[in-house]
Amino acid sequence: VDRRQRQMCIRDSGNIDRATILIKESDHKPIVLDIRDQKLQLKVKSSYGSMDGEVPCEKSGNDLLIAFNPKFLMDALRAIDDETVTLYFTNAKSPCFLRDEHDSFVYLILPVNFVA
Repeated sequence: VDRRQRQMCIRDSGNIDRATILIKESDHKPIVLDIRDQKLQLKVKSSYGSMDGEVPCEKSGNDLLIAFNPKFLMDALRAIDDETVTLYFTNAKSPCFLRDEHDSFVYLILPVNFVA
């Protein structure tokens, strides 16, 4: 995900921040990432409402539906100051790795279980 798209995704009016507004800490509602067709779709449903957002991305490999605690995802994305970020996924039960092209950092985010 390039820097401009990532900033769209994480700034106050961005998708993940909007998702966290809809979720109480005690609800434990995940943000669902649906990765397919060069798009990263973000989805949240809670008792307060729902949100769907979309960010273009470059994808290789199979389509994937995976969920994370939105706070943990935001913390990792906010800490990265590079132009692009690469997210590595194996499957919906395995951790996601975020790395830069020089491997100067590696963030690990564990997925959460969810009902699709």
